[in-house]
Amino acid sequence: MDVEFYFDIACPEAYLAFNRLENLEKNAGTRVLYKPVSLPSLYRIWTGHEEAPRARLSAARRRMDQRDLLRQAESADLYLKEEMIQNPPDTLDAMRLIIGASLEQRATLMRNLFQVVWVDGEDVGNRGVLEWIAEVSEVDPGLIDRPEVRKALDLATDAAANSGVFGVPTFRVNDRLWWGFDRMNFVEHAVGAASEGAVVRQSGGQIEFFHDFASPFSYLAATQIEAFAKHHGATLIWRPILLGGLFKRIHTPLVPLSVMSRPRREYMARDLMDWAEAWNVPFQFNSEFPLNTLQALRIALAAPQLTLPLYRAAWADNRDISNPDVIAQIVREAGMDPTEVLARAGADDFKNALRANTEMAEAIGACGVPTFRVNDRVVIWGQDRFDTMHRVLEGWVPAVDATPRI
Repeated sequence: MDVEFYFDIACPEAYLAFNRLENLEKNAGTRVLYKPVSLPSLYRIWTGHEEAPRARLSAARRRMDQRDLLRQAESADLYLKEEMIQNPPDTLDAMRLIIGASLEQRATLMRNLFQVVWVDGEDVGNRGVLEWIAEVSEVDPGLIDRPEVRKALDLATDAAANSGVFGVPTFRVNDRLWWGFDRMNFVEHAVGAASEGAVVRQSGGQIEFFHDFASPFSYLAATQIEAFAKHHGATLIWRPILLGGLFKRIHTPLVPLSVMSRPRREYMARDLMDWAEAWNVPFQFNSEFPLNTLQALRIALAAPQLTLPLYRAAWADNRDISNPDVIAQIVREAGMDPTEVLARAGADDFKNALRANTEMAEAIGACGVPTFRVNDRVVIWGQDRFDTMHRVLEGWVPAVDATPRI
């Protein structure tokens, strides 16, 4: 089965994906079809400018993304030059060189380019560096200046955008598209090469789960976290936070979806369904989104046993938990007295606890939910990082977390 791989050398995740795809080709008999594109041109097509979305992210989000990239590289036994993540080179001519090279030359050229940028930290925007790589790869450096080669990259990028590609790395198997190195598990499953799950042992430890009912990704994590902690023998601490409060404090848009490009919003909707199907849990996007979850969060602190019923109501049953009447009904369905629960949730103790949890989330470097702090040390973001949590609970301390940076 074929995997189409849309990439730009400028992307560190594309470097990680390239290495994993080479192993997939060798071990699973999968054919990878390499699709060079210009990442800045993709941004221009979908947003009207070539600036990378990363440049507009909060400082907390950029720090979290960088730490995560370094963990993913280490987990894959790959070295990643940290300085290049913050200042990736101009790769336009490098991508022209790739698309101008013959199919037989491309694999070696791509491997050399990824190596030079993300391992050696060289600037392939420098013409001399790029010409040297071309010669080492036995590719004519003069290809860069040929009008037909420049046009070919423009056409390839336009074709990618027309097929729904909005960033890299992007993978396509048949009619399905996945974006990001961290979605390669879905790619491998699609081609019949899914890896076996990790062996779980009673490792012990502690997991703090920072969450808000406002996030569908937080709901997905909530469906898994109790069983995950139990299987590892880990203590689980639920920490409801006010996500909007965190976003204000770290200068993030209150509804991040609202500032995303249309194809990225559409992709996120599919991504949510992918995870719900993978975990066999019910899910539907709430028609009242964005939700005001302040009262629900205080109830979760006052009556923790209502946390999962509130999540299911919002993201499985499409109920508006912003509505006090709906909340009262959910409490009643759980066999509790709404009047008593709501009165208790309004106490200053729980208001202060919610504020303290939100401040704690900011202090540890959280940029959203779900966020997990494992063993009071490693802070992990995303419902798609249970594999990282597993390794940390087993004793792995990523190099980036060996000394505090936040």
